[in-house]
Amino acid sequence: MSEPTRRLAVLGDGDPAAAIRSAVDGAGARLVDRTEADAVVAVGDAALREAMRAAATGDARSAPILPVGDGRHAVDPDRGTERVAGVVDGLGGSASAVDGFSRVAHPVLAVDGAGDAPRRFAAADVAFVTAEPARISEYGIAFSDGESVSVRADGAVIATPLGSDGYAAAAGGPVVSPGGGLSVVPVSPFTTRPDTWVASGGVRVTVEREEEPVALVVDGDRRGTVEPHRAVGVEVATTVDLLSATAE
Repeated sequence: MSEPTRRLAVLGDGDPAAAIRSAVDGAGARLVDRTEADAVVAVGDAALREAMRAAATGDARSAPILPVGDGRHAVDPDRGTERVAGVVDGLGGSASAVDGFSRVAHPVLAVDGAGDAPRRFAAADVAFVTAEPARISEYGIAFSDGESVSVRADGAVIATPLGSDGYAAAAGGPVVSPGGGLSVVPVSPFTTRPDTWVASGGVRVTVEREEEPVALVVDGDRRGTVEPHRAVGVEVATTVDLLSATAE
């Protein structure tokens, strides 16, 4: 009996991930590590972000990802378990089309210039926040079209469409659809009429004051302190295809 030719990786823990692994096996596919997979099923936000960052760093094959969970771009666990067989059949030895799903490109951000820290990748958002709560600093934000602004605020956040309904939305920013750009939002700005932006390309953020230390937070994890007057670039490093269920 020949080995299954379709290879899926399932990331995540708990009962939903276990149920999907059983469904993959029942569909005649082979469970593999994400580095070998033709498609990835990511159960939960943490697994999805891990899979997207891995694709940006080259630690995984370029494979479509099916998000499972309660997020805006995910299918619920029960439906995900039911539709895994369709993902397996749709691959058909090639990831060019998956029956019942459309492939939607989502950006992954690269963060460069934050002191001696290595290049970081973000699937959801990159935030610059004062290390002490409710302390104001000043941020220069330069856009790829040549526009630049200076804002006094507790912080600033740059979010992908995937992350635009999270921290950025809580700070008053727009929710962006895939392909619509990046949401750029000051956090608790020192003004009664704050501006927010949708950037078509990357941005460069500079801390313009030395009084307050500013932390760099990537996908919710603190990644060091930003040096004043040194621009930090936030650019789209790559795009990753997420599988979005089509209307039935």
